[in-house]
Amino acid sequence: MRLKRVRINNFRSIRSADIEFGENTVLIGPNNSGKTAILEAIRIALTRRWGQRGTGFTEYDIHLCESRPDPKIGDPVVIELEIQENVANEWHENIHGDLADIIQTDPVSGVASIILRVSCAWDALEESFIPKWEFLNVTRQPLVGRGARALNLQEFFQFIPAFYMEAIRDAGDEFSSRSQFWGRLLKAVQIPDDLEKKSQRVFDLLNKKLLRADPLLGTLSSGLSTISRIASADQPGEADLRLLPLNTWDILSKAEVIYKSEANKPWLPLHKHGQGVQSLSVMFLFKAFIEHLLDELYRPESSPVLAIEEPETHLHPQAARTLWRHISELPGQKIASTHSPYFLEHVPFRDIRIVRVGNNGTTVHSLPTEYRASCPNLPSIFAVMAKSAGRLSYDGSLGQIVVHQVLGQNIYRDLLTAYGTHPDRAAIGVELKRVYELSQRFIPDEELAQLETFARRIRGEIFFARRWLLVEGQCEYHLVHGIAEGLGYNLDEHGVSVIDFQNNGNPECFCALGRALGYPWLMIVDGDAAGTSYIQKLSPRGFNVAEIAHRTYQLAEGDIEQQLIADGLQAELKASLLDIGETKAPTYDDAALLKALVASKSAYGAVLGRKCAQDAALAARMPKAFRDAIISLRGLE
Repeated sequence: MRLKRVRINNFRSIRSADIEFGENTVLIGPNNSGKTAILEAIRIALTRRWGQRGTGFTEYDIHLCESRPDPKIGDPVVIELEIQENVANEWHENIHGDLADIIQTDPVSGVASIILRVSCAWDALEESFIPKWEFLNVTRQPLVGRGARALNLQEFFQFIPAFYMEAIRDAGDEFSSRSQFWGRLLKAVQIPDDLEKKSQRVFDLLNKKLLRADPLLGTLSSGLSTISRIASADQPGEADLRLLPLNTWDILSKAEVIYKSEANKPWLPLHKHGQGVQSLSVMFLFKAFIEHLLDELYRPESSPVLAIEEPETHLHPQAARTLWRHISELPGQKIASTHSPYFLEHVPFRDIRIVRVGNNGTTVHSLPTEYRASCPNLPSIFAVMAKSAGRLSYDGSLGQIVVHQVLGQNIYRDLLTAYGTHPDRAAIGVELKRVYELSQRFIPDEELAQLETFARRIRGEIFFARRWLLVEGQCEYHLVHGIAEGLGYNLDEHGVSVIDFQNNGNPECFCALGRALGYPWLMIVDGDAAGTSYIQKLSPRGFNVAEIAHRTYQLAEGDIEQQLIADGLQAELKASLLDIGETKAPTYDDAALLKALVASKSAYGAVLGRKCAQDAALAARMPKAFRDAIISLRGLE
């Protein structure tokens, strides 16, 4: 069983959010954008029990804003979880049997789903926040009768156990006999009776020898016997000094992990190592717990959900890069949040969720292969689906129209017509418009594969930026940083990531990626045929004329070197070439200067960029397209 989708309303910083999940999902975004709130919402929904009051939620979990300063007034917290098979009968027959009362089955595909709603609202009579867990049908109404039994929730939690790891992972706590993983693993250890009895005899014998080894120990032992004479009521008891564990459980309860970082280093207890090693050990402790105890404590058919905050905490960059593979190989479904571009470097694009908070609340962007709209099942829509060439289907178990890849405009209009007489046609029209617009942002697998190949070097960085500025090459990369600095707008400080697209793929793919994931972008290209071609390729990607004009800047005089010479910057260009060892640069005419610049693009660009950063007057003389783009970056949406 696996979470497919979670909808959250009025929970902590989240006013409204709709998130789809895969086998592995990574949440990224600024601090306080809602990443932890998403993980906590899942934890509360999947680890609390029916009817418990005063648990799971507090008044601090209610979304507060200027229009709602009192958590007791307004809409309740609502968390809806959709759990669904990928194919019919994917779930074990025991799941279908034990959860039959809450499973919704698509009559066409046979795919099974479960919808769980968890809510919390202020009850004036009870004078407390009352949480509620209930299973829903496809119309999002609570199940009644057998579907409303408390037993259903207890059985449900047995099949989808959830575990949560906070960002601060203390190995001392996690590897104690009281921890959720280590303690259970230790208690599950079975020592054969004959070995336990033999160990007991050895402990007793060794304890006596140790007591006789020093007179002081013997004296302490005799003195402690006084306890029995004072404390005993009738029959005298005994007191002794125990230097060794009393039984095998005492040994196991004090078991600890020891580790040496290199062959010639000493063995040390885990808590004596650095925080990175300790943090990493807790994750592999979880892996051991799942592999050895999950079936025993839950059900053999259960599938765990692991929510983990910042798994890369305290790890150096190389370790953070390799960590993703280990996380993805853990059993069950993994949902992680991260602030590390190194960790993100190897995460597949479709596993990333960009979480932001703005004036309209929290938004979550991703790169799905399908888009869903909750719409009623009408016979008229199946005729539309039949002529959609497989781009449209209906999920009867969740009551949703499913758009695969891109929804064509004609099919979109046919759907609106199919619902034209429905009483809820206005609300349905809003849903269909939302899905139609989202589907236009679809990016094919082959383009993502190109970005996987070419953009790995920068992919971690660009996803943590606020805005993107696309330029052609490394020369422009250096120049635009220097010009912006000279103009008083440090790109790094303002969260602008500069993408030199010729070294990392094609520009139109980055533009489409920025639109799909909600990154505002601008692009600067040369004034030659290639630059014009880059701009023209945006139209087939669904960018209209006005948006292209707003987001693209083109040099007036050919490529960057031609433009710099046309702007009368020969003296500065020659000085930059001289700085990189071009001793004849002062004697060059424009033709020779152009040739030398083209031969040393990155080198002269880096030098000239540094000069611009230190000289505002020089930055103000640089090509207009660069200066205009940098000015437009301020407040760009």
